[in-house]
Amino acid sequence: MKKQAILAIALLVSFTAFSQKTHRVMGWKISRDIPQNEVKLNLGTTIFGLYPEVSYERILSEDFSLGATLGVSLDEDEYPLNFGLMPYARWFFGGSASNLQKYGAGFFIEANGALLSQKESWYGAGNSTFQFGAGLGLALGWKYLTRNNWVGELYFGAGREFVNDRAYPRMGISIGKRF
Repeated sequence: MKKQAILAIALLVSFTAFSQKTHRVMGWKISRDIPQNEVKLNLGTTIFGLYPEVSYERILSEDFSLGATLGVSLDEDEYPLNFGLMPYARWFFGGSASNLQKYGAGFFIEANGALLSQKESWYGAGNSTFQFGAGLGLALGWKYLTRNNWVGELYFGAGREFVNDRAYPRMGISIGKRF
């Protein structure tokens, strides 16, 4: 019995001492010791459009991430959207050899959805209402990641809002932190 207990303890110690640094989630290989969450603020729309936009992004693999953006207009005359919730998926590729060592960084293509409200005004009538809608869009961009896990990104694109047959912008200069 003593020999079996010692063998079981030795196996447990060896499993923990020589565990892998990577594991698979839904078929993707992810390192355990890298931060996988990001919170960002879109400085472009916040400063110039009075539309604060906050994003959360989760890195799922070295070249794929999912996220969501929430924005609210402080002045409806400055920015075409009054409210927007935009989930997105990003696929990262390309870049230099040093950039390929960083998860979720470099050039990316983004597919996004949108739940939003836009201001509708009738000229001459003096009335305006907010119209709610939903749509799909695409964006291109570049994300830079520092050694201290600060993130900077630049992206631009647009989407098609299907309910009211309009377009919506998807652009920004964001800064944030990966944790």
